[in-house]
Amino acid sequence: MKSALLVVVLIACLQATTVSELKEKLSGYGDHPFGSSMINLVSVNMKTGGSLNELKQLLQQIKDELIALTQLQDQESATFTRRSQVDLAKLQATLEQAQQDLDNQRQEQSSLSNELSTLQTRVKEDQAALDRNSRGSGDAQSRLDAENTDFTAKYQDYSDAILACKEAQRLLMNLRGEGASLIQLTQDTKSNLIQTKENFQKIKEILEAHTKKSSLTLFQPIIEGLAEMTTKVNPETLNNVLSLVARLITALQEGQDQLEANHKTQVENLTRLGDDLRNEKQTLQVSLATANNRLKEIQSRLNELDGLINISNAIVEVTQLNIQDATRINELEDQEYSNQKVSRQTEIDIVDRLIEYINQKLSE
Repeated sequence: MKSALLVVVLIACLQATTVSELKEKLSGYGDHPFGSSMINLVSVNMKTGGSLNELKQLLQQIKDELIALTQLQDQESATFTRRSQVDLAKLQATLEQAQQDLDNQRQEQSSLSNELSTLQTRVKEDQAALDRNSRGSGDAQSRLDAENTDFTAKYQDYSDAILACKEAQRLLMNLRGEGASLIQLTQDTKSNLIQTKENFQKIKEILEAHTKKSSLTLFQPIIEGLAEMTTKVNPETLNNVLSLVARLITALQEGQDQLEANHKTQVENLTRLGDDLRNEKQTLQVSLATANNRLKEIQSRLNELDGLINISNAIVEVTQLNIQDATRINELEDQEYSNQKVSRQTEIDIVDRLIEYINQKLSE
């Protein structure tokens, strides 16, 4: 009975000695969870009388598995790092493209805004020019209408004057045809002469506004001669008046021809002015329509750019956040990998010390 008790005590002492030796061997790792587990494994094996060689093989197998696990973690970490770098590169490329798109869109927006301002000024100028053109066209047409009206009235005045001169000429030619040195006037002839004199007086007053002064000087002697002949007809006076009337007819015809020539020139000038204004109007209308169409295009594009810029800004912000998140994840993964690598190496060191301890026991 005492012998059995002694064996138990001896085994207990041996176990305590073994645990104490193992803890000393694992100095610095004694409180490590893996170290404690391995101490229990070895001490239990030795307590139960297990084979040290088998224990050594088990420890070597554990070490090999730890090394294999470390290598696998190295590979997984390298794969993760490569993928992370690719993903980050893609995110960076997306960010750079979005920033480039944003810069291009803002540059286009600035350029179109400047063009818009220039076009708006041009539209105002073209519209003002078109308004002036309309006023000018109206003025030119009014001047042309006035010229035609004035010409028609003056031309008729000349025609009436020439007709009156020719009637007077026929009357006086008839008087001269009688051939007497002193022509006796009938009441009808006297009345005709008085009427003719009054007609010349009226024609003179009408033509004073637009007849050459040289022709107007012929009226007074004719009127005076006709007035004289209403009492007596002197052949000399008659011939003188006839000569003056013939000269007046020539002068009036020249005046009428000059009036017509001036009118033709004025009409040509006003017509050409009207044509020029119409051509200018067409040019301004085309320019204004083109500018307005371009304004619509620019405004539409600016509205589109507002949307695109908002999208690009959103892409830039989201991508920057994604890059920050990816970077933080990489940092966490790197830290986790580093911690695992240190932990795995610690476990390998623990197994190596235990193997060394078993080798010492085998050599005793």
